[in-house]
Amino acid sequence: MIDFDDIFENKKFDYKIILIIAAAVLIAAYIIEITFGKKSFSHLIDLENSVKIMEKRVNELKKENAKLQKTYFELKELEGE
Repeated sequence: MIDFDDIFENKKFDYKIILIIAAAVLIAAYIIEITFGKKSFSHLIDLENSVKIMEKRVNELKKENAKLQKTYFELKELEGE
């Protein structure tokens, strides 16, 4: 006859395995967040590129504004005479 008490006594529930699995899941989630999340390296590079493009556009608009102001003041002088 099979003694089931001996079988179940040998299989104790080990909390270390659960702790290791939980730690592995948390570390994996953290790595995924760093790689693909809002604070990821690729997102940071995209934002830096966007800043460079916007700074370039601001400089172009400043130059255009200076030309238009020059034209405006020249026209103002012509009106005054």
